[in-house]
Formats: sequence, C-alpha cells, structure tokens
Amino acid sequence: TMRVLAEVGVVVPVDEALSVFKRHGVRVEGQRVYLDEAGLMGVIGNAPAQFTIYARDPARNVVVGGDRPVFVPGYGAPFIMESDGTTRPGTLQDYENLTRLADASPNMDMSGHMLVEPSDVSASLAYLFTLRASMVNSSKPFMGSVRRAQGARASLDMAGILFGDRATLGERPAMISLINTLSPLAFSDESIQALMEHAHGRQPLLVSGSPNSGVSGPVSIAGTLAVGNAEVLTGLALTQLISPGMPVVYGGTGSAADMRTAGATNANPEAAIFITCAAQMARYYGLPSRSGGCLTDSHLPDAQAGLESMMIMLTAVQSGIDFILHASGMLSSYLTVSYEKMMIDDEICGMLRRYDAGFGLEEEDLAFDVIANVGPGGSFLMEPHTARRCRTEFYVPRLSNRQIVSRWQDQGRPSMADAARVQWPEVLAVHQVPVLDAGTVAQLDRYVEEHS
Repeated sequence: TMRVLAEVGVVVPVDEALSVFKRHGVRVEGQRVYLDEAGLMGVIGNAPAQFTIYARDPARNVVVGGDRPVFVPGYGAPFIMESDGTTRPGTLQDYENLTRLADASPNMDMSGHMLVEPSDVSASLAYLFTLRASMVNSSKPFMGSVRRAQGARASLDMAGILFGDRATLGERPAMISLINTLSPLAFSDESIQALMEHAHGRQPLLVSGSPNSGVSGPVSIAGTLAVGNAEVLTGLALTQLISPGMPVVYGGTGSAADMRTAGATNANPEAAIFITCAAQMARYYGLPSRSGGCLTDSHLPDAQAGLESMMIMLTAVQSGIDFILHASGMLSSYLTVSYEKMMIDDEICGMLRRYDAGFGLEEEDLAFDVIANVGPGGSFLMEPHTARRCRTEFYVPRLSNRQIVSRWQDQGRPSMADAARVQWPEVLAVHQVPVLDAGTVAQLDRYVEEHS
C-alpha cells in the first residue's frame, strides 16, 4: 500500500483539497496525491479509537469502537422489491416506513440514511426530505448526506435545528456520513466536497474503499486490498489534515467480480475475507472499522439471501467490525430493499447479538447447586433456577418457525418470508415514534421548504 501511495498516487479532483495536501508538504502532481508512510501514520494517528454519536433520545446514543458492533440498515437502493418479486421505484413514503421500522427494531442502532432513494421528489433535493424523515421518524442517531457540499451543509444545519445549537455539534457529533472512493485509486469531486464540509464541522466520517477484484481492482485479493487500503488512507489523511482528531472509521470494503459476466457481486467468500482484513487493518491503524452486513446478490428473500446474508454478517461480527452498514433490508447487490428482508435480517442481527454476548461464568451461571440437586437422570425444567432465567438466557426468535411439522402444515406451510410479510405492517401499525416537539418539526419543515 505504501508503495502504491508513494509511486502511483490517488486522484483527488478538488482544488481546495489539493491545496490542503500541499500546505502540509504532501507531494501533488496534477490531481494526484502521493503520500509517504511516515507522514501518513503521523496524521491518522490523531484520530480517536472510540467516539459517541448522539441521538435526540440520549438513551439511544451510539458508541463506535466500543465493546459491541453498531448495526445500521441498508443504504442507497433505488428500488423496492415487492413480496411477489416485482420491483418499483422507491418513494418518500417507503423511506418514512423504513425509518420507522429501523426505529422500532430491537437490533438496529441507527435510523441510517438513504434507506431507499425516493423517486417522487427531485433527485437533486432528495437529501432534504430524507434527512427530515430520519430526524422526525426516529429518535435514534442518523447518517448525514454526502450529496456534494450542499448536502453535507444541510445535514449540519438541520442537525443544529434538531439539537438546538449547531455550534456544539463538533463536541457532540450528531451524525456519521459515508464517503465512498471511486476505485481504482480515485475519489469523485462530489465525495471530496462532502468530506471537506463534514470535516470542517467535525462530524464523524466512514471512509470506504470500493474496489471489485478483477474489474476495479486487481484479480488477486492481495492486490485489491492494497488498492482499497491506499484509497481509504488518502481519504482519512485528508480528514485529519483539515480537522485533526476528528472521529473517522476505516471502511476497507471490497468484493470479487463474477468473471463470467464481469458483474459486481457483494456476497461471496472473498467478500468475507475482505471484511476480516478490514477489521485487522483498522486495528493496526488504531481506528474503528466498518463493513457491510446482511448483503446478498439474490433478488428475493430466499435461501440464497439467507445463506449469503448470514455469511457476511457473521464474518463481520466474528471479525470485530465496529460499524456494520447494510445490516438489514438489502437485495440484488445493493439495488433493491425489501420490507420482508428487513424483518428477516433483523432476526439474523438478533441471533448474532446473542452470539456476540457470550455467556457468564459466575457461580449463578455455573449452577453447581442446581446440578447437585437434580442429579443423574433428573430434569431441570421445573427448577427455580430455570424459571428465573428462562426468559433471558436464550434468544427467542420472532420469525423462525419452531413448531412441530403437523401444526406448520395445518397453518398453510408458511415460509419465513410469509411470516415477515405479515410482521412488518403490524410493526408499522403499532410502533409509536418518540414525538419530536412541534416547534422543532416546524423549523425543519421551513428549512426544507426554503432550500427546495
């Protein structure tokens, strides 16, 4: 990676950003930035290993880099996958529904951003409506817009309205935003503009590489890792040169192309390898890590979607990834989001929360007295110890079918997708989002109206 940075360089196509690098003694030729190892390591060493994102409900503040992963729903899909397998463009109503489902979820830690692209509002102004929806329809932390400088600026302005004081956001971050690279070895001007605006506001950033082995990265995993790492480190360096010590997350993602079609895929064994490497590299640099979660290339919430989503999500949790984006809802290699898949993925996340929690080894957990009392050949079912802990010791699924086969047949042989199809409207019908005061909502509405 360091040789790539020093000899090949990374394209940063924004003059203001190039000036930042030049002021700090970084070699710049045209739009290419060439970093050296000593300077780079000194700069990114300023970033914290842990930080907090604050929610409008303080009980829902999120710690990134703590002792448990942060789960965040899907991001960026333009289409909704209906239960019958047909697709349609997403709408603002879908966005509001998905945000409320994320708020209701016992496993999602944030409401996210761009859970689906709403086609019924102007594409150039959609960030205003989605930011408002994330703030009003959930009391969990949200993600900011990266639609050029104006999207980032709106995120800061609207967060200032939500929390009552934009000036304090630098000390109490209100959001985190995603900066993707343009593989190989480049950034878009849009992403750099957004990065710089958020950095000036000291709002946390996820900087993620996006090489696809065999197409936008070398066909070898090691080569693709070097390309992606060079991209991410360049973005991280820029954040720290602008705003030393601001919170950032190392997002070293990557995957393998299907060489039969040269099409991008995101749920394969190679993607799992990239996730494990991202976690290791982030630890090497002393930074929190980010990866994808319940990702799949399937177009339906079927067996393929289940096996691929669990493979990617389990790898992320086992590898110690700190921030897991796309933790629910995604189908079709990022192209579609499904209400049913969102419910099924939430079940996966619940299972992995329990797995990640492990088990206790205190005297009450070891239960010697209970074992001695029951003895050989007995039953623990009626023991007080069992009664005290039976509701908390095990994960209780909401969708997985554990009935005997005859009862399942009598009920019409429903699949997990069938159960999810029933569940998500019920959740929307009963969930009450913590109310945001009317004055704040009115200010947000006025801001959206004035800027749209």
